[in-house]
Amino acid sequence: MGIFHRTGKSHGRTGHTTIVAPGTKVTGTIRSGGGIHIDGEVEGNVEAKSYVIVAKGAVVHGDIHAAEVYLSGTVHGDIWALEIERYATGVCHGQIEAFKINEDITKR
Repeated sequence: MGIFHRTGKSHGRTGHTTIVAPGTKVTGTIRSGGGIHIDGEVEGNVEAKSYVIVAKGAVVHGDIHAAEVYLSGTVHGDIWALEIERYATGVCHGQIEAFKINEDITKR
């Protein structure tokens, strides 16, 4: 199964995490009241009340809206967040709007 929910901690957050597994492609908007962890590909917008993780090798073709974004993969769209952590492999082909941006953090 490519998408599932789990309860636990990720990046210091508690609650539900929606996971897009490696090799999985999701078409359409993904919305979560918790966090979203993307290891695969999303063709659509991603919206989370908590956080979005775009892992190394993951690709998002759409906009991201979340409280926190952890970017190690590639986003072809805009990112709106309170805080963004962009790792060395993270690329955004769009605009970034955030109160706090931490760039080129150690490899993820």
